[in-house]
Amino acid sequence: MPKTSTDTIMNSFPESFKGRSNRENYTQTENSSSAENTCQIPERQNIEAQTDAVKGNENIYGDFHVDTLLTFLRKVTPLICSVLEKNSKSKAFDRYKLLSDVESTSISCLHVLEKALASEFCCSSISWNSVGTAIAAAYSNRDHKNWCEHSSSVDLWSLRRMDFDRKKPNLTLETDCCITCLSFHPDLPAIIVAGKLNGEILLWDISKEDDPLLASTEIALFNHREPITGLHWILHYGVHNKIEFVSCSLDGKILIWKYEDGILKLDNGFLILAKQLPGNFLIKTSKENAEIGITSMTINSEDPNIFVIGTEGGGIFQCVFDSLVPASYTGFSPISLKSPINMGFERHKGQVTSVQFSPFSRNVFLSSGSDGELRIYSLLQPKPFLVLQLPNGGINAAQWSPIRPLVLSCVCNNGQFHVWDLKSDDKSPVESLPLSIEKSYGLSIQNNKENPSLVATSSSDGIIQIWKLSGSVLIVETGEEMLLQALSKNID
Repeated sequence: MPKTSTDTIMNSFPESFKGRSNRENYTQTENSSSAENTCQIPERQNIEAQTDAVKGNENIYGDFHVDTLLTFLRKVTPLICSVLEKNSKSKAFDRYKLLSDVESTSISCLHVLEKALASEFCCSSISWNSVGTAIAAAYSNRDHKNWCEHSSSVDLWSLRRMDFDRKKPNLTLETDCCITCLSFHPDLPAIIVAGKLNGEILLWDISKEDDPLLASTEIALFNHREPITGLHWILHYGVHNKIEFVSCSLDGKILIWKYEDGILKLDNGFLILAKQLPGNFLIKTSKENAEIGITSMTINSEDPNIFVIGTEGGGIFQCVFDSLVPASYTGFSPISLKSPINMGFERHKGQVTSVQFSPFSRNVFLSSGSDGELRIYSLLQPKPFLVLQLPNGGINAAQWSPIRPLVLSCVCNNGQFHVWDLKSDDKSPVESLPLSIEKSYGLSIQNNKENPSLVATSSSDGIIQIWKLSGSVLIVETGEEMLLQALSKNID
């Protein structure tokens, strides 16, 4: 490539660049400087681990000072006690339940009702009012060696009142004798009747705060003279304010009472005598007028003329109110006593503790006994078509579910509350729960007909428990009533 002279290069620029001078100068940016420094990572060092095993011969309490510990405890104890006391009164976690506390059972205890009682007293009977918002409890001494001289009471808890207190009844009705049985009127929520150990019957209207006692029966030879074991209301179609009920007792009498003109009038009566039992149920006795003690009674839900009784000796008998057979009774009575029995059923091996007609079947009824058996009978045959046996302890009370035809429950001498579902298992209970922590036994059970999820039980330690049912025991399944009818007609 040929060399180019400077003049040639200069001649190549435009005329505007010719004649300009150039000079050197420094820039405005100084040279950058750099320096070395230590890093920001902390220094590391090795130390011994704190999990070395302590030798057995070393004194681990060597630095323990008693005086220092006492000084510390005296300082913090008042604060700790005040906080614990405050926590015990707090309701912040009343409805909180840990996952570990959630039980698989379909029954939970909703309320535990109790009052201050002497150790020898028990809750002998309970009853829900007609609207299902209040429960009454009767108390009795467990041991009577002779005539009763105890002061007792009937106590009432209203579960929906703002001042509800599980340890303080809303109303207490004092009595001069132990109460063995009581019952709320099925239509009138303020009317309650109670039977005493001496055979007397009391009728209250709890809406009258000043003097709730409406009437009482007199202690007379022709009235009950033994403990009352059953009180059942007699209802008349279309009549709502009439007060009429039937009572039974261990003296073998079944008496019908009417409340008229401020008094209880004896309207009709029956007597169960040993010599008038059906032929295959006769009992040998040396007493001419030997009565058969009645322990329980139930009236048919469809035919109020039919009723069933259970007796001390284990006998179960079907009876009718319109019987005209006179009782062979030589004692004095202002009314003509009759013998109501027209059929006998296979007896329990122990005392009959309860009988109840099924609310879903005219012919089916339930019985329980001290022999630990639950029996289901049909009026069409003398033998039970189903027998449920509990291995431990007798049964003191049993009831049908008001909404499930094949579900029943009972309380026992071993302190257990059992629920049976015959559709799923006719051999063993589907639920079994202890009534209380103490070694007590169940005495009575009562379903809440207005709120079928609630069941009340009472025990020998005087405690009333309100149970809440849930899950399968409350789910009404189709075909149960038909199945019950079919079972009752399965005559061998």
